[in-house]
Amino acid sequence: MKKLIVNADDFGFNEKINQGIIHSYKNGVVTSTSLIATKEGFEDAINLAKENPKLSIGLHLDLDQFFEVNHSRGIITAPKQTPLELDVINGEIKRQIDLVLSKGITIDHLTGHHHIHLIDEIFPIVVDIMKEYKILAIRFNRKILYNQNRYDEFKSILDSNGIVYPPHFIEGWYWGNIDEVFTIAELMTHPGYGELWREYELSSSCDIKLKMYLREKNVELITYSDLIDEFKTKNN
Repeated sequence: MKKLIVNADDFGFNEKINQGIIHSYKNGVVTSTSLIATKEGFEDAINLAKENPKLSIGLHLDLDQFFEVNHSRGIITAPKQTPLELDVINGEIKRQIDLVLSKGITIDHLTGHHHIHLIDEIFPIVVDIMKEYKILAIRFNRKILYNQNRYDEFKSILDSNGIVYPPHFIEGWYWGNIDEVFTIAELMTHPGYGELWREYELSSSCDIKLKMYLREKNVELITYSDLIDEFKTKNN
């Protein structure tokens, strides 16, 4: 049986996106979301998370303030300052985690806005902080690394620290992606209202035919917490 985490990014970005994510959770296949702590919809997202306690919540780390961003492609292009102020970045990561925890939210995984957590200089800091806060799951895959030559090294760091990750990654909805070869995967999606591309992903996430297809193909919908529990069971 295949196992699939359907994770909605940008929870907390604004109220329209929050509404789309919750609708996709209640009426679709979204099982998990990543909360961004730096945007206008943060407090609204906190309230919605508490109203939906079974929704898996992670941190969607936002470090855009330190980097130039190509928003049309959704990628980091260069640091705003070199060398990077790694001590300041360390403090900002902890600040965002502490802010979420202070609201009574449990963080079960970490992802990065624009995959910022996978920048070469940032990744070791993120891992150390995850260990400190006992956050045991992360979004990690070769195809989303900024430097794919570091894949084996980064994978070894995660494995040696007991941080788990879905071994397969699907970047957004397209027809047939559920039929890719995998045992456990994360599908990243961005449902929301107010932007055409987000509303497309919202519609896809709630497609009744998709729900039926997943059942027919024996695809089990899981969360990052389920992934952690499975790892602990295997290693106890």
